[in-house]
Amino acid sequence: MKKTVSINLNSFMFVIDEDAYNMLHLYLGKLEDHFSKIEEGGEIVRDIESRIAEIFSSKISEGKQVINLRDVEEIIQILGNVDDITGDGNSEKSTNESDNNTKENKKSKKLYRDPDSRVLGGVCSGLAEFTGVSTTFWRIIFLIFIFIGQISIIAYLILWIAVPEAKTTAQKLEMKGDKINLTNIEKTVKKEFDEVKKNFRKIDKSRFSDVINNIGKAIVTVITVFAQIFGKVLGIVFILSGAAVLILLTIALFSVGKENMFYSNDFINMIWLPGLLEYVTNSGTAWLLSICIMIVFIIPVIAIISWGVGLLFEIKSNKYLSIGTFVLWIIAIVFSIALSINIAASFRSIETKTHTEIIKTDSLNTYHFTINPEIKDFNILTEDDIDNFNDLHLVLNSKFFLLKNGNIQYYPHIYFNPTKDSIASMEIKYYARGANNHEAKENLKLIDYKYICDTNNIYFNPYFQINANKWRAQDIKITVNIPADSKIIIDKSLSWLIDIEDISGELNDDEMCDKEIFVSDAGFTIK
Repeated sequence: MKKTVSINLNSFMFVIDEDAYNMLHLYLGKLEDHFSKIEEGGEIVRDIESRIAEIFSSKISEGKQVINLRDVEEIIQILGNVDDITGDGNSEKSTNESDNNTKENKKSKKLYRDPDSRVLGGVCSGLAEFTGVSTTFWRIIFLIFIFIGQISIIAYLILWIAVPEAKTTAQKLEMKGDKINLTNIEKTVKKEFDEVKKNFRKIDKSRFSDVINNIGKAIVTVITVFAQIFGKVLGIVFILSGAAVLILLTIALFSVGKENMFYSNDFINMIWLPGLLEYVTNSGTAWLLSICIMIVFIIPVIAIISWGVGLLFEIKSNKYLSIGTFVLWIIAIVFSIALSINIAASFRSIETKTHTEIIKTDSLNTYHFTINPEIKDFNILTEDDIDNFNDLHLVLNSKFFLLKNGNIQYYPHIYFNPTKDSIASMEIKYYARGANNHEAKENLKLIDYKYICDTNNIYFNPYFQINANKWRAQDIKITVNIPADSKIIIDKSLSWLIDIEDISGELNDDEMCDKEIFVSDAGFTIK
């Protein structure tokens, strides 16, 4: 157990153990005795104390609250003893140390605004010290860019706000890349005193520059205040928007499931993704991809909330937690892409099969097309019905893909074309995909579509069924070829399945239903 002492160093309070205090007190006493002999000695000692306070502050942490003897020894090693100033000791050693310091200094140079050579904020003179390029060069660069969209004005203000001013002697030494020790502190303070004496009679001439500098400081202060206010407002927006998204997603996640795969309200549409993906891949892949996609979307929302909290309450985020979260997000993206490519491989090949059916007619040459009457409990779906329908509907190729009771059903596409042939025919083309050609051909066999072709009457099933629990882009396109000088009547129940072009350009597919349509070589029209 050691006795501790509280000290005030450059207006900062430190707790220091007794041994360290005795060494520091002796060290500062020697410095005061030495520098008391010169005019600017008090300023030099104050700058040295300021530097010691900076170093002490860096030593304090949650696990260490007391300055110890080793810390003071390190201070003396960094700043040097009074003997280093007076020149006592081995000169050759000093020269070697000077060379080493020169190499070290090039690595420790920091960017500050230089208040001693400033015209406005000292940005150009600070850049000159940092880069080794003349101040005139930087001032010319900023003046040139004033005429290119005022870029340099914005850049100058940003640098004025972001780059600190070299106020203390230690900061000025860091700015120039000089080692912060007793010798350099003494030289810098003496140089400043000499410049003050030389320029004492020129103070009145520099008032204009001071006025401009004060105006610049006022502008920077206003911008800083507005930036702080904007940051608080932006923080509130980030928190509220992120929280709203999380709440909506939580509600949606508890509202969907295998029994109710689709959730919709005025704010969000939600799909039970694992259940949907199980129709194109196995259950394990479906769940893994769903989790990865959820992570990909949730992490940015959490990040937005975290940014909002940081802006509003000025709380710094944990660096390691942020890095870990970012790595998790990247992994989720990579897995999502890899799994999606794996699923897409099951759709690599495509196969087709075509069946042609002759349509018979009587002497009237009138053909009727309608829904198969054997299909019970079927209602025509409209856009308004979709939101209230209990099963899952997705817009796909402008038609609807329906999942119902575990079965996959899909609506065919029916096209009407005039033909120069003397008889009417119906060409039914089946499509299916697979990982290879053989698998695609097997998937073609799973398509089950029924229709009735009677004299003058054709009855279409409103959908075809896939006799499997995996969807492989199965599709049916039906092309009805009608000879010229014939008539067709399309029932209203087929309006959402058909594609028929009115050559007059006045009617759409729906408006041509339940009417007598005349066929010519040019196309279809209503007389």
